[in-house]
Amino acid sequence: MKKKIIIMVSSVMALIVIAVVICMNLFSGSHTGINNDSESNVHGDSRILVAYFSWSGNGQQMARWIFEQTGGDIFRIVPTQSYGEDYNACADRAKNELDNGIRPQISEHIDKEVMAQYDTIYIGFPVWWYDLPMPVWTFLEEYDLSGKTVIPFFSHNGSSSGANSVNRVTELAKGANVLTEKVLSIRGSDVSNSEKKVKEWAAEFAN
Repeated sequence: MKKKIIIMVSSVMALIVIAVVICMNLFSGSHTGINNDSESNVHGDSRILVAYFSWSGNGQQMARWIFEQTGGDIFRIVPTQSYGEDYNACADRAKNELDNGIRPQISEHIDKEVMAQYDTIYIGFPVWWYDLPMPVWTFLEEYDLSGKTVIPFFSHNGSSSGANSVNRVTELAKGANVLTEKVLSIRGSDVSNSEKKVKEWAAEFAN
């Protein structure tokens, strides 16, 4: 009997470990959220905008390297209600929002007149649950991006192709030229060592 109980407990623990691994692969990034602060206000002084959503800090790091390389404006997509620091709570909320089509409100916005001046928009995000995080849905649906070039970049924890996230950008950025074949994809654990790769990629479109 005792042997059967040990086997059962071991099986349950194995299932828990597998579930955690699957969750980590569906929801990219580190396991602690960064602050929910915005970047400096944008003024449309450049034709290039680097817009990003970041929970773990990976997307923020990539965006700032692209900003340095291109000399464009930078804008952080900031949800009014922070996702907090806890990984599991963030993952659960993200799944609920995606499943129910919930568009979180964002606290910072770009004036429509300023947005109209950008020709190229780099859009950054983590891949969450095989898709685009819902705050990015909110951002893309707010603006008319017709005629603009939109270039996605993202971090992932296994979905190197971006799963459905890149297609979602194309769907939401109506009328824009989304460079789906030119996306930048970096595993979350590799971001910190990817400055050269990110800047070389960004430079391809900045000229």
